[in-house]
Amino acid sequence: MFTIADAGIETALTDRLGCDLPEFAAFALLDTNEGREALTEYFRPFAQLAVNHSLPLVLDTPTWRANPDWGQVLGYDGEALDRINADAVRFTRDVAEQCAPGHEVTVAGVVGPRYDDDGATTMTAQEAYDYHLPQVRALAAADADRVTAVTMTDAGEAEGVTRAAQAVGVPVVVSFSVGPDGRLASGASLAEAIVTVDEATGGYPVGYMINCAHPSEAVLALREARDHGGSAIPRITGFKLNAAQHGDDGPGDTPEAFADAVLGLRVYAPEARTMGGCCGTDAPHIAAIAERAAV
Repeated sequence: MFTIADAGIETALTDRLGCDLPEFAAFALLDTNEGREALTEYFRPFAQLAVNHSLPLVLDTPTWRANPDWGQVLGYDGEALDRINADAVRFTRDVAEQCAPGHEVTVAGVVGPRYDDDGATTMTAQEAYDYHLPQVRALAAADADRVTAVTMTDAGEAEGVTRAAQAVGVPVVVSFSVGPDGRLASGASLAEAIVTVDEATGGYPVGYMINCAHPSEAVLALREARDHGGSAIPRITGFKLNAAQHGDDGPGDTPEAFADAVLGLRVYAPEARTMGGCCGTDAPHIAAIAERAAV
């Protein structure tokens, strides 16, 4: 059975709901009543789609920026970040129960990258472990069903987040971002990154995804993985992709074209079951996926 996920939370909050997100940080909305109402309205249509189409749902917490570096920029110290990460899990679960009572919903605690420079700055796996452990611990302590490391651009940071999840005993999904050439910003192929993390952690991630890339860019990554033996292919469990290609400032694909392209990726990754969106996508894109997946 397919599972649907939510979409590009930051772009949806700004475009659909008119929110102001300093530093593109959605987590700060949790600290105001108006912000919490906006987050509820963001999540609501995805819950309704899941119920209407009888499909399981994954909701990501709004914590992509809720790490020490970005928290400091926004005035959040370590204690405040622990609070906001825990609150994000509880809030997302409460919204799921309110909008889809009794439905199968996975709450994924999102961990974003430390740097926002297209992979120019990296960490060792140990540095990434030390850096991300507090956020992973806070998300797990609040009973997130799993942690998802999103927009990972190199294997070292992904390994560090994975090791942090291992340390606290929470499942983890690693979601890599690829560029127009189908490769990570580090220059590694998707397959190389998956194998590196798996070998370093004993295959601890429950799966891998691709996010923050257009379907045409994901195709390049998947073809390369297939052509180099394909051992990484069975580890790919889903996609949360962009409506537009890198460098395209337009609206991107229509929801229908987007859904067809995303579901078409299963030709290369047949184990992929979780389908959602990233930048430039919103409820109509996920609705188009749900309509096709439920057939």
